[in-house]
Amino acid sequence: MPTNKKQLQRLVKFVAMLKENRYPNCYSFVEELRKDDLYKNKNVACTTKTIQRDILTLKNEFDAPIDYDYENKGYYLQSHGWDFLCPLFEEHEMLASVIGAKIAEDIMPEPLRSQVRNAVDFLLTNNNPDFLDTAYVKSLMISPGLRVNIDKDVFNTVFEAWKTHHTLDIEYLDSGNRKSKRRIDPHVLAFRDGAWFTIGYCHLREERRTFAVHRIAGAEVSNKVFRPSAEIIDSVEKDGPFKYKNYQNVKLLCDKSILKSITEKPLHKNQKIEPVDKERFSLIIPVVPEYEIMLMVLNQAGLIKVMEPASLRKQVREVAQKILCLHKA
Repeated sequence: MPTNKKQLQRLVKFVAMLKENRYPNCYSFVEELRKDDLYKNKNVACTTKTIQRDILTLKNEFDAPIDYDYENKGYYLQSHGWDFLCPLFEEHEMLASVIGAKIAEDIMPEPLRSQVRNAVDFLLTNNNPDFLDTAYVKSLMISPGLRVNIDKDVFNTVFEAWKTHHTLDIEYLDSGNRKSKRRIDPHVLAFRDGAWFTIGYCHLREERRTFAVHRIAGAEVSNKVFRPSAEIIDSVEKDGPFKYKNYQNVKLLCDKSILKSITEKPLHKNQKIEPVDKERFSLIIPVVPEYEIMLMVLNQAGLIKVMEPASLRKQVREVAQKILCLHKA
């Protein structure tokens, strides 16, 4: 059994990576723990020899079906039906579980919503932290914004295909309500702006495509298994689920009255704000999607002037002229 809290934390994290098919090895896992120390101050760093002993602990004391995959250069579970029956959770871990369940209740369709809720309820039957009273749970409110209607059967089929890495046959309605039959490999499942999307390889178009789940009229899991693409997953993690047109090196002249909103909701982590005079400041954005910068400029109703690039200035003028024509007396 784990001899101390630090070892238990390592085992829980290692098992989680195995369950997520991330193929940890001794060296990559030591690096993960180093990052936890550096950025989260968890004080769990150790050596590769310690990780080797942890793996033996999982195999010998918990009967973990762990094996090494030489192609992926990491460990994996031969059976995902194995459960790590670890000791009781601490209070902060239970708090994280409750918050996760509350989020799931707001964004997950049935029956996944109830499954997540029931899983947390099961944990609560064996763990009774002091902070979890009825009033506390009810006061934790999460609002994901406006949500589109989604067919629970379609969502569950898409979810199952994503979870088991099976190719999916769908009937899809595009924005013009035109129906087409597609065969897709759902590499990513993403929730954004109140809607669920699956991103993966479309066999019809022979390229990566994004499909709104609420536009899928019918779905069926095929017998074909696909291998998750690290390239697609990494690209979605980096750039988001949509391939929007981007503007590079955008420079804006802004009224000081919107400085707080600009700093609170940055469009890019490396954007720069520089004072121009007492009434204005400049905002420089390395790269930003077209729809985001247009929405921001128009939403601020004349408090932002586009300085660069010229193509963005032209687009703003054209859209403003259309709005003006529509609202002539």
